[in-house]
Amino acid sequence: MYPSCDTGMIDCKCSFAPTMIREDYACEKARMVTRRAGPDISCVSEDASTRCGHLLEKFKEAGLEAFDAQDDLLKTPHSVYVKIQFGGLLGLARDVMHPSAKSVDNIFLLLDQAMQHYQSLDAIPCREYVSIMKKFKVGRKKR
Repeated sequence: MYPSCDTGMIDCKCSFAPTMIREDYACEKARMVTRRAGPDISCVSEDASTRCGHLLEKFKEAGLEAFDAQDDLLKTPHSVYVKIQFGGLLGLARDVMHPSAKSVDNIFLLLDQAMQHYQSLDAIPCREYVSIMKKFKVGRKKR
């Protein structure tokens, strides 16, 4: 369910990698890596990776229903997952950081602030971010 980590050397797959590969969002725990399929993002913190994985599951629970989709990589377009990730993080940033946020400069810090604001990840009102998820436009990767 959550990203798996090699506990010998921390190399957790980032739950929000598409947001950083496109260079729209950033995270202090993220590191660019090259995998067989091309560039990817790794997390240097097992705890942060687990926390982000949990939040992504909450975003998907709210977002997939709104897109009338299911959590199936073969049936649901990749763009739906991307909209859920970008829109979910953007909604959370507008909720706990600044109402006019247009991106996220540090996902790790955002989750810290969300934890302080809501006391737990389960208390974050992810369904309130669905309209932002649905409005998000997947554009071209920055150069």
